[in-house]
Formats: sequence, C-alpha cells, structure tokens
Amino acid sequence: MKRILVLMSTYNGHAYLREQVLSILRQQCSAEVKLRIRDDGSTDDTCEQIMKLSATFPGRIELFRGENIGYNASFFALMEDAEGYDYYALSDQDDVWQPDKLQRALSFLEKEDASVPLLYACTSVMTDKKLKPIGETRKKKRDLTLYNTQIQNICPGHNQVMNEALLKKVRGPWDIQKIYVYDLWIANTAALYGKILFDNTPHTYYRQHESNELGSKAGRIGKLIRAGKRAFAGDGEKNRKQMAYFAACHKEDLQKAGAYDEIERFLAARSFRKRSLYLVKSRLYRQSRVETAAFRLAVWLGKY
Repeated sequence: MKRILVLMSTYNGHAYLREQVLSILRQQCSAEVKLRIRDDGSTDDTCEQIMKLSATFPGRIELFRGENIGYNASFFALMEDAEGYDYYALSDQDDVWQPDKLQRALSFLEKEDASVPLLYACTSVMTDKKLKPIGETRKKKRDLTLYNTQIQNICPGHNQVMNEALLKKVRGPWDIQKIYVYDLWIANTAALYGKILFDNTPHTYYRQHESNELGSKAGRIGKLIRAGKRAFAGDGEKNRKQMAYFAACHKEDLQKAGAYDEIERFLAARSFRKRSLYLVKSRLYRQSRVETAAFRLAVWLGKY
C-alpha cells in the first residue's frame, strides 16, 4: 500500500482547524494517509485541539510544537524532517479537502516514473468563510515551464502533492529570508528537474478571508487591475529577489536546461532602457494574455 504524509503548519488556527483535519483524515483514498503538524508558536488553543483530534484518530496525527519562525520556514522545516513515504501533500489550516483529493492526485502521480521529481496540483473552489463558493482559482491554459513558473504560481501550496524524488530536490539548506513563498520555490524546482501534473478539476475548498476575496470572480479588466495592484504593492520585487536566489542556487542545472540566460537577462534589466530592450525578446509569460500584459507593464515601469 502507498503511503502519503500530509504536512501542515498551524498558527492560531482555532476557527477552522478541526474541519480541515477531519477532511484530511477521512479521505477516500487507497493509500495510507497520516498527518504531521508543526505548530508555529500558537498562542490560542490550537495545540489542544490537535491533541483531542489525535486521540480520536490514534496513530494518524503527529504534532510538533515549535517557535514562531513564519509559515515559509515552518513548511521548509516540515519538509526537511519528512522521509519514508511515497508522497507528501501540503496543507493549509483553514481549507476543506474534497473526499477524493488525494486519490485524484494518486491517479496522476502513479502513471509517472517515480524516479522523476513530480508535482501534482489542481484548481480550487474559492469560498467565503462559511464555505460558500465564490469562484475558482486559475486553470492551466499554457504549459507550466520555467518561463511561466518563475513569475506566476498556479500551483499554490494547499494543493501541492509531491513524490519523494521532488522532496529531496526541494530540501535545503536554503536561506529562507531570500525565499518569498515556499510553494513557488517548489513549483520552480519541479519545472526545472521534473514534471508538473496539473488538474483543472477542483478538489479543495479554498477558504478566503476579507483580505484576499477581492478579484476572485473578476473578468479580464479586473484581473489586469488586480495583477497591477500586486505588482505596485511590491510583490514583483519580492519575487525578483527569489528568482535571483533560485538562479544562484541552481545555476549549473538552469544552464543545462537553457533557462539561465533568460533569467539573468531579466534580472539585469534594471534601467528603463534595459527593461525596454529586454521586453522585446522576453520569453517569460503568464497563463493568460491579460496577465502577461500586466507583467510586462510592471516590468516596463520598474515595478517587477
């Protein structure tokens, strides 16, 4: 029987944690599923909730209490200590998984060569706090190559399931301060060394809060405005720094893949003249033309 280890980082997750844990441990899956939680220094009763759930599901939940190091470092700590399983799934603390989520991931992953680093991801149903659907996350429209994953991640961590070959590539040691978001790092690693298997059918209820509900159902203009706002808020510059660090850590393999020069050209285009010249031959793209246009505009204006 295959074995799947679900890795979850928690922090003051009292409100929705129980619902998510139950959806994980009640998966209709042919594999053995266990849950490992690293608590990132919660100050509420999150750990007490987890201990009660552990008593209900003996042998299926592991809890590690840690100091507050932030979600990026917390997930990397979880991945660093994980071993001995066939697959590793990442989980947020406030979503709800549909009963077939892990079985669906297996149906994609089991068709592939296990020696190749593999990443499964899928679209999610976006919901409000009460799990009322309000939209869906992005679907795959174009190939998930390094020229896309470097500047856009449609494989958010709450949907990522990887095999052990990819987990070994994702492990550090890395300077976490130079990594903007852990799931983008994972997607880039999969695109460089292996294969991303994307499922356009949603299998997760992705709970939205006030700060991130805006734009979930936006049309083309709305998406353009939203992408522009994120770039001007500094997200682009943060991702640029992660790109530079990823290129430095994986320079030799990026050169072998033929992608290093493109990334270096992008990173070197700092002046208005260099940005303008770079954009003429840029190979970087996002999943839609509108989003690609927003990215190119942000670069041209020096906001990415």
